[in-house]
Amino acid sequence: MVVDVLRDLLVDDLFVEISEKDGRSFVRLRESGRDAKLKRVDIYDIPKGSLLLKLDKYEQPKTLFKGTHGERQRCDYVLVTTVRKNPVLLFIEMKSRHVKDSQVRKQFIGAECIFDYCDAVLNRFHGKDGLVSQCRKYFVVFYKPSIAKRTTRPALPRKNNDSPDRPLKYPSPQNPSLKALVAL
Repeated sequence: MVVDVLRDLLVDDLFVEISEKDGRSFVRLRESGRDAKLKRVDIYDIPKGSLLLKLDKYEQPKTLFKGTHGERQRCDYVLVTTVRKNPVLLFIEMKSRHVKDSQVRKQFIGAECIFDYCDAVLNRFHGKDGLVSQCRKYFVVFYKPSIAKRTTRPALPRKNNDSPDRPLKYPSPQNPSLKALVAL
């Protein structure tokens, strides 16, 4: 239900297509910056009816917040889905270089604020109370490790990546399934 409501509320330009390959549904995350070393990550086994939003597709307004504390930042993507009948928001950031925890934290918090705003709009304009706030939240950072530090096994799911302070740091280009990122 959260997916349907957000699909009706938000502009279509934010949505990223969910594709299928070899019978498995997946989303392709892309970083288009010229300096980006991590260009693409695929997440597999996405449930039907999920919604992937590319939050950095639109320019953040500079006429509202000064941004001195990171108020204008947000993460790259948010996957709105259902895992074991639980509504889930998976906040995703892609990093090509060293992961700075304080910067990533601000990006996740900024994205959370966007969804808090969506909840307020849905409540006041559509009479739907607390739909987004009922979602479980998870946070993941995909990063490009140096060759010397590359792991041979993918990261194991963490039970506590449910806060911007404790995101799951996942080395890429390994393309995980949703289950590896969301531990329910």
